[in-house]
Amino acid sequence: MDRTKKLHIAMFPWLAYGHTMPFLEVSKFLAQKGHRISYISTPKNISRLPKLPPHLSSNITFVEFSLPQVDGLPPGVESTAEVPIENVPYLKNAYDKLQGPLTEFLKNSNVNWIIHDFEPYWLPGVAAPLGINLVLFCLFNATALAFMGPPSALLGEFRKRPEEFTVVPEWIDYPCNVALKHHEIVNHIKCMDDVSDFQRMGELIQGSQFVTTRACFEFEPDEIKLLIKLYQKPVVPVGLLPPSLPSNEDKRDDKWEATKSWLDSKGEKSVFYIALGSEVNLSEESMRQLAFGIEKSNLPFIWAVRKRPMGEGLIDNIIPPGFEERVSNRGLVLRDWAPQLRILAHSSVGGFLTHCGWSSIIEALKFGRALIVFSGASADQGLNARLLHGRKVGIEIERNEMDGSFTSDLVAKTIRQVLVEPEGEAIRANAWAMKEIFDNEELSNNYLDGFTRFIEEFAPSACHTQIYISFVEFSLPQVQGLPAEVESISELPIDQIPSLKKAYDKLQDPLTEFLKNSNVNWITHDFAPYWLPRVATLLGINLVFFSTFNATSFVSMGPPSALLGDLQQRPEDFKAVPENPCNIAMKLHETVNYQQCMDDVSDFQWVGLLIEGCQVVTMRTCFEFEPDEAKLLIKVFQKPVVPVGLLPPSLQCHKTRIKEMVNGCFLSHGGWSSIIEALKFGQALIVFSGASADQGLNARLLHGRKVGLEIERNETDGSFTSDLVAETIRQVMMEPKGEAIRANAWAMREIFDNEELSNNCLDGFTRFIEEFAPSACHSQV
Repeated sequence: MDRTKKLHIAMFPWLAYGHTMPFLEVSKFLAQKGHRISYISTPKNISRLPKLPPHLSSNITFVEFSLPQVDGLPPGVESTAEVPIENVPYLKNAYDKLQGPLTEFLKNSNVNWIIHDFEPYWLPGVAAPLGINLVLFCLFNATALAFMGPPSALLGEFRKRPEEFTVVPEWIDYPCNVALKHHEIVNHIKCMDDVSDFQRMGELIQGSQFVTTRACFEFEPDEIKLLIKLYQKPVVPVGLLPPSLPSNEDKRDDKWEATKSWLDSKGEKSVFYIALGSEVNLSEESMRQLAFGIEKSNLPFIWAVRKRPMGEGLIDNIIPPGFEERVSNRGLVLRDWAPQLRILAHSSVGGFLTHCGWSSIIEALKFGRALIVFSGASADQGLNARLLHGRKVGIEIERNEMDGSFTSDLVAKTIRQVLVEPEGEAIRANAWAMKEIFDNEELSNNYLDGFTRFIEEFAPSACHTQIYISFVEFSLPQVQGLPAEVESISELPIDQIPSLKKAYDKLQDPLTEFLKNSNVNWITHDFAPYWLPRVATLLGINLVFFSTFNATSFVSMGPPSALLGDLQQRPEDFKAVPENPCNIAMKLHETVNYQQCMDDVSDFQWVGLLIEGCQVVTMRTCFEFEPDEAKLLIKVFQKPVVPVGLLPPSLQCHKTRIKEMVNGCFLSHGGWSSIIEALKFGQALIVFSGASADQGLNARLLHGRKVGLEIERNETDGSFTSDLVAETIRQVMMEPKGEAIRANAWAMREIFDNEELSNNCLDGFTRFIEEFAPSACHSQV
């Protein structure tokens, strides 16, 4: 899509300040790009938002819907901060009743996208008939979403009892210790209504075009990759959205001058800040233990204390009597509201006792503050507590697994450990290092820009499984030396293949005419049409060089400079192992045979020109089989290399081949397709390199990986004896010294017969070309 085309985007957050603010930050970024934003919420929630910058006010419209009244919800309540946790289900019931006014608004607004929160499970049913796309914007991090699992788990019968949430789920495929405590899941269940939060999430994941989350690959790489696998749809992180310090003109910071003066009198990183968010509702006993622990730490602190919802009102006498008087020489209590970001930014603050809301964590790590971890009201906060403790940027206060109780001594011990004790030195250092990610404005803007581009360029048809394929036939031009009606290499002896290549080159003209009138976005091409970059550049078409070789073969060939230069001109040049870790090279007879099928423009020159001229390279491999080789190619080619997977064939297509392999091994010529077919079924290989250069390289690869043995042949002319053939076959098939070969080949089924892995690679490749930004090719990879 042309970026000059502007979209109308509706924002629909949940009724909590920790949700409305990040939605506003994304709104402001989209508005800066010229898109029209309708920010939809209730009057009180909108009134709490900061004033818009003048240059954005024309692109952002606030749309107010009065919150319907429901039984159990006190009049005038519009956010989670105004009700105790057990009354949150009534707020959700009222929020669901916004379906009617929202539907009426959408019918008359020409909205292209709705970016919505995790609650309105009914929204896909509204948006689909109106032709509106949906983005589920989760304010949780990727760790919390990964723990919740795929839609099938969220919507199914899995994890109905609290105990089932206290273990790491089976779908987590990376080292992880993140799970809930019993008291956390019990408390979270209290705030769910008849439609559970898990059901809401499952419905919205399934109904959205893609999912975004407040996360980044630099902090949660494994978790984000898992989400793509679990959701089976695009997951486009929006970044961490670190907030900016308010301007000096912000009137809400009227408390700041007195607070700053107090902080200025303290030593560097000597103070810890305490804030438990707007929704944490501690019992009287828990508040007493927390206060006494803060007192026993003997360290200076600032405590931001909010009024606590109780019944139909708010109370503020929640600190134990006498506490403020006893700590007045080293403690500062700020009631109702505190300039949290300014406090955390001050050099005297060294740590943060937090309820583990993701917004608060981001604010703390933006300034490198070590964390005293005290999980709060919601399930995601408990998961965040484990994450921070595991990442060693904070220490969690020990609490009873069942009821969440704790002692003041443990509070004091953890505070001192994080702030001043030698054993907390690594925690403080790790938290400080996190500034590189959490306070990186360029990184944040890159994620927001990527998210914006995805919305701008999104093709709705990409979400449907129906695929349209048109076969376009070009008659192969006749050239001297090519027999009539020959159209493939299987119909020719090797020494006549140059004639076929000359005929293939003559397809340049009919292909160019087709492309001029076809609105093609990408061409996925093979290794032969070296002239294609020039054609595509003139027409503004992107190129994918799709090689059916594996990564090892490509590594052995070297960078474009080697392929286009004078480094490999004589057959003997290919015998030397190139300067790479694979230790694989061709035999002399293989090189001589291969050169017979080249025409005036060598295959190496073709490949070099196509690597230089394409936007991205893909090949029939995967990181699970060739991790070092695939990574090296990114460095060697200096552009994106996105493996397409092994493309193992389905059983129905290869019944004959499978019957040939039932004996447990396969005598192969080293063709990569045949190798994939064999290892799909765990067949050990007797390797006899064939006609092309890549087959010889494959023979070395298989021999080196100990999944096959290569039949010994004369290096110069390729001759061999029947005895060596028989010896190799017996060794691979039945002799004890071939046992490891057979075991290794069988183990390869985990990679070569892994349909999920194959689909993930294909999906990743598809996502790359869907989301491709040409400027990415100009940056150093």
